[in-house]
Amino acid sequence: MKKDTLLVIPARYASTRFPAKVLAPLSGKPVLQWVYEACLRADVGAVLIATEHKAVVEAAAKFGAKAILTSESCASGTDRIYQASRGRREKYIVNVQSDEPFLEPSTLKAVLKKLSADKNADIATAGARITDSKEILDPNCVKIAMNKQGRALYFSRSPIPYHHELSPDCKTAPWYKHCGLYAYKRAALDKFVKLPPSPLERLERLEQLRALEAGMAISCVEVPRLGPAIDVPSDIRKALAYLKKHRSVGNA
Repeated sequence: MKKDTLLVIPARYASTRFPAKVLAPLSGKPVLQWVYEACLRADVGAVLIATEHKAVVEAAAKFGAKAILTSESCASGTDRIYQASRGRREKYIVNVQSDEPFLEPSTLKAVLKKLSADKNADIATAGARITDSKEILDPNCVKIAMNKQGRALYFSRSPIPYHHELSPDCKTAPWYKHCGLYAYKRAALDKFVKLPPSPLERLERLEQLRALEAGMAISCVEVPRLGPAIDVPSDIRKALAYLKKHRSVGNA
């Protein structure tokens, strides 16, 4: 699979909620470097950084990463990875979001294994049970509703599925949060980027909903844990606290 897989980290410098967050320092190195090093440790394929800004290219060079400039007009990270993957021959293209510094190599491997084993899946991703009740109501924590086979039914910034107080399962059924990672079969990526933004995607600002609305199948693998993503400046404090608690994550 190693020769068949390309990992692309879309690293947008001009982030709306947290400009230059990919270069924000986290325990001595940029957030982006944490993500890149996790991809290297997974050792599942070539790794590229795709960005619209020379500052990211220059920063990447300092920690030994290959970065390429893509168009400033890219509307999403998926558009950016599509540009970066054009002209290449890999069978699987993985969108590894640049704001997930605690992505574990085992998660990458599990997602790729799921995608290659599921003939009917177009895309594969990961989720973990929510253990911090604050995340259930946090709109920056994207939740997943899926069936018993791990097929995604919906993604939302709201708490889904709703736990009705009259349901016998309301106190035992878990919530799952989504990891910023998408593995595409090449044909699925080609199809996705040609689709217009969908109504639910625009409403929730979640581009994976475009795939679901178009009838594409997203397969989810459950992983033991997901560290905090970096969405807003205050998330750096959360990341430092997580790093202190799970010091081995950065070396996993």
